[in-house]
Amino acid sequence: MRAAATRLPAGLLLVLLATVTGCTPAVRIAVPAISQPCPTVRETTPPVQWPASVPPDLPWPPGAHLVSASRLSNGFWSLTYTSPQPVAQSLEFAVTALTKAGFTVGRGIAGASESRLPFTRQGNPGVIVLSAEDPCTTRWRVEV
Repeated sequence: MRAAATRLPAGLLLVLLATVTGCTPAVRIAVPAISQPCPTVRETTPPVQWPASVPPDLPWPPGAHLVSASRLSNGFWSLTYTSPQPVAQSLEFAVTALTKAGFTVGRGIAGASESRLPFTRQGNPGVIVLSAEDPCTTRWRVEV
């Protein structure tokens, strides 16, 4: 004997479908939607002018926007910027850019919503902490 199928009311089905996360606008409309991939960013923003003691060839992903740059009490700089890519894509970009610029990339911690990537060059250490602001935006905190 076959079990009877459970039917969901149409309104509940729309609510369930509308809550699927992805790179959809902050204002949601009541249209059945499926998670969409993040938009591809092709713009090439010129790198910012870093303070003199900061390596000029730090990773600067396409579409990045500087949030802050401040000198820490220990002498390091803390740079914060955002980029319109997920954390995994940002991590891949950071590893590739650091390696191409001659940095030695250490063993870090990689996760879906946060990653930590230590690096060094000529005895000068640094770390990049990537965290998800949303599924398609990464906040970069770089300390050098």
